[in-house]
Amino acid sequence: MENMVHPFAVVFCAFLLSDFHGYFVYGANKSKGSDNEHQQQLFNLLVSQNRRFEILESRNRELLAMVERQTKQMSHMASNILELQETVEKQRHQLDSVYKILKENTNDKRTETYTNDNTDQKKRLLVGTLAVPVAFQAYLSRAQTNPNGHQTIIFDNVELNVGNGYHHTSGIFVAPEAGIYAFSWSIRLFGNASHSAQLMVGDQEYDGVYLSVRNGDNENVSGTAVAQLERGQDVFVRTHAAFNYGDIHSDPLGRSSFCGWRVN
Repeated sequence: MENMVHPFAVVFCAFLLSDFHGYFVYGANKSKGSDNEHQQQLFNLLVSQNRRFEILESRNRELLAMVERQTKQMSHMASNILELQETVEKQRHQLDSVYKILKENTNDKRTETYTNDNTDQKKRLLVGTLAVPVAFQAYLSRAQTNPNGHQTIIFDNVELNVGNGYHHTSGIFVAPEAGIYAFSWSIRLFGNASHSAQLMVGDQEYDGVYLSVRNGDNENVSGTAVAQLERGQDVFVRTHAAFNYGDIHSDPLGRSSFCGWRVN
């Protein structure tokens, strides 16, 4: 490849020969050694230009290959976007179908046939509104160190959150729908500690449990309550204003947890 002369180098050589024509006429009487020296310089110049052209062509091929790869990547990305759009559209139709079924089943009625004194009778049963299920379950992923009075216990590890009513960053459950709800909560203490865990419905101290341990005891206390909530009403667990010291523990041996579900 190094002994081949590039076409652009030939053109460049012709241009040089044209410009240096007078020089060669003027130097006709120069010594043969001087002519050979100039010819060698011109040849070296041609070789240098030829190499430059080869480098430029190589870089041009690399750029073309890069553009081709990027074009293929963009085409692949566009295909993925179309697939995602199709998936989203299918899921939207599925949700619409579920909503339609739930709506059709609202205030649904059914007839039950039973025998009384050898006489067939018809009994009309009112099923009522089909409620959307709401339920959550969360626990402390690690010990809550020496919480203060009236401090919300944030159960940060969520295992179940049907209806998306529980917020793991704040520890607060917000009722997505009005209804009757059941709640259960527990705290675990170890060593020397004392805490009261209150179930709060809005600003109301709705219920509470208390536990005190001494001399390395390891105990758990829990509470259960049922409350009627309006949509948007919040429920959470907090410590009492007083009689609080020590850590609230939670690990695989015993969790401090908070859960709730809609009864109707």
